[in-house]
Amino acid sequence: MTGFPKAAATPALERSSRASLRGELSVIAWWVLVGSGAGALAGLVIGGIGGRLAMLLLRLTSSDIVIGLTSDDGFVMGVVSTKTLSLLLLTTALGAANGALYAALRVTIPTRLRLPLWSALAGTAGGANFVHADGVDFTLVSPALLGIGLFVLLPAAAAALVVTLVERWIGRPAWQDRRLSALVVGASLASTLALLPAALVASFALAVRGAGLRERLVRAGRLAVPVALAAVAVVAGIDLVVEAGKILR
Repeated sequence: MTGFPKAAATPALERSSRASLRGELSVIAWWVLVGSGAGALAGLVIGGIGGRLAMLLLRLTSSDIVIGLTSDDGFVMGVVSTKTLSLLLLTTALGAANGALYAALRVTIPTRLRLPLWSALAGTAGGANFVHADGVDFTLVSPALLGIGLFVLLPAAAAALVVTLVERWIGRPAWQDRRLSALVVGASLASTLALLPAALVASFALAVRGAGLRERLVRAGRLAVPVALAAVAVVAGIDLVVEAGKILR
């Protein structure tokens, strides 16, 4: 007789387990898509459109000698071409990857540090990547200080928008707001190059939950992640200052 309740309970337990797994998948997919969707929007608007407007401003403030020159990134200065579309697609994809990464790490960053730390990291790392004394981008445009400031501000502003949108959206009940759901899914799909890192983040999160390691990793990450992000920002900031000094001297 003791075997009957156990046998009868098995299908119910299996259904409960499947429902729990579907629920976890739904939540993980939600926060990954919220992160990548917010990042895609920030990358498109601030990185892509904002970057082109910044270059337009620098063209207007620089000598006419820069018009027609090829920038270090392969764009003809003063000319809007089909390469602009490639730039928009690239910044959208990079923004989506940034957003997915932020969504994965946000729980390890103290709430009050999320906006300043993520923005500072993007501003210094992005600035160090863009600002360099070699080539023509920052040696022929003027004023050079304006160019440096713009290309530090743009990635920092994009990161700040990512944090703002993710923090506003991620706490909402998953998939219940149809407009928001369509927005984050559509923005994520538009940045196809970022779908692989987003899928990897989601797979890792699911594996961690399945192994019961989430709380342990979060506790360890609350010390390690902010310190690591701050260290990267400091190193990138030093490199940025050195390159800026070479340009401005």
